[in-house]
Amino acid sequence: MAHIVKTTFCLAGALLAVVGVQHFTAGPVVLQASFDTVAGYGEWLALRANGTFDHTTVGLFSETITHGRYTRTGTLIHLDRLPEEGALKRKTLRVEASSAFATGKGLWQVEPTGRIDSTLAGLRIVHEE
Repeated sequence: MAHIVKTTFCLAGALLAVVGVQHFTAGPVVLQASFDTVAGYGEWLALRANGTFDHTTVGLFSETITHGRYTRTGTLIHLDRLPEEGALKRKTLRVEASSAFATGKGLWQVEPTGRIDSTLAGLRIVHEE
């Protein structure tokens, strides 16, 4: 039994070390946006200077983080993957001025044709460098 406890603590420590190294080597956030959410639920997207992103969905008793890579060309951002949960349904997003958000800028989900998909939620940009 002591061996199982010791092994569990070693594995947990190793996992924390890996997560810590990834966090500190990930690079600064250059754009952060969030969906307007309801109580007990949150969702946001963080784009990092090194070309990686984190999409986080938080529920009352859960948290899901999707990591991936992105490319940005002008106002278009293309994600290499979509999260399994949440309101983000398109891999291509467009940065655009919008009076819909108090910050004046939003990220909109884009159809394959290049048009903004008005049936899907937009993200409010809360930080951009």
